Amino acid sequence: MPDPTPGVPLLGIVIPAWNEGARISPTIQAIAALRAGGWPISGVVMADDGSTDGTEDVARAVAARLGLPLDVRSLPHGGKAWAVRDGMLHAARTLPVAYFLMLDADNEVSVDQLASVHWSNDSRTVYIARRVGETGGRSGARPAPFRRLMSFGMRTLARLLLGLRYSDTQCGFKLFPAPLVPAIFGGMRTRSWVFDAELLVIARSLGLPVVEVPVVWQPSGVSRVPATAAFSSVAALVGIAARRARGLYGPPGK
Repeated sequence: MPDPTPGVPLLGIVIPAWNEGARISPTIQAIAALRAGGWPISGVVMADDGSTDGTEDVARAVAARLGLPLDVRSLPHGGKAWAVRDGMLHAARTLPVAYFLMLDADNEVSVDQLASVHWSNDSRTVYIARRVGETGGRSGARPAPFRRLMSFGMRTLARLLLGLRYSDTQCGFKLFPAPLVPAIFGGMRTRSWVFDAELLVIARSLGLPVVEVPVVWQPSGVSRVPATAAFSSVAALVGIAARRARGLYGPPGK
């Protein structure tokens, strides 16, 4: 387990989860191990998106056994975007921290890759993961051809429609400055898989610096993104672009 890097701010972690009973335990254990190793992690909010497989009970039991503060939000099933939104806004109201990490319940981009973040002196900075094949002596998996094609299409459309010149907008490992979470997540409108892109549009409209962090990805199961998401995501990106053009997110960021 890596030692805390210099200048790490006090962190909270927000995990969206839907039927993750088989995968949530190792994720909670990984967070607790980091905290026990000296990382300044105040607590975890899990936004449960209407799970029916006992995800909440598993998470609570493991967190209690390891002494990890866990706040579970029990939500009706509404999709990942709205679970993330609710979890982040709730965390901002209840956890007095400097930054919130958005972490997928499967921990496929492992929480210990916080060690890859080089913290800026600007406390308004947003950090987004960029999945690479190797970094820091660790090797990552290569996505399947269809997933690579979807990622390429997403990058291209996000650049053309939204002006987002980031190589990986969709990775679930992102860090947001806590004081700005209400402004960023309160401005979300889409319930689509591309909500990450909307968050970056909002961050840019607020003039926030966005820094990419190289990470490796290790899949732990079958992707839950359906093939039809390619079509719905295009429509959602067009919707975000239309709202951006109408100034609903504020003036475009530089």
